[in-house]
Amino acid sequence: MWHLTRDRVLMVSTAVMVLVAGTMTVLYLTKDGTPPPPASARTAGPTPTASGPPSAAAAGTHPMKAGYAVRNKWKDGFNAEVTVTNLSAQPVEGWTVQLELPEAVDLTSTWGAKIEQKARTLTLRSQSWNTYLEAGGTIRMGFEAKGEAAQPTKCTINGSPC
Repeated sequence: MWHLTRDRVLMVSTAVMVLVAGTMTVLYLTKDGTPPPPASARTAGPTPTASGPPSAAAAGTHPMKAGYAVRNKWKDGFNAEVTVTNLSAQPVEGWTVQLELPEAVDLTSTWGAKIEQKARTLTLRSQSWNTYLEAGGTIRMGFEAKGEAAQPTKCTINGSPC
């Protein structure tokens, strides 16, 4: 009898943990308070290509804006937040932000985007879980770096000025 009760407790505990994990995942993916779009809406937008960021013509179809803000500074470094906002009434699928940073800025950690640094150029690309950006939507990502906490000298989003 004791084993039957223990097994039931384990099964119920497992079910509750799976439910909580699923709920937390949904809340994380929709942390701006809007539910994710239905699958049919996600496939209606333009499909990103593996050849690189959309052209300036495609960016004109879906005007986008990128923002940059230093959130914390300390003696040898800083962390910054980058936002991507879809200003159009149409969804966008896939985005790339390029920032030209001051010299001697080296990334130490990143979050919310696939980030690559080559010399002074920092490239932030959408990932599979945040590539879709609904009309009026905003995505936040960021990084921590060593060096001077200054504004980028140049910024582009999908090849157009930020």
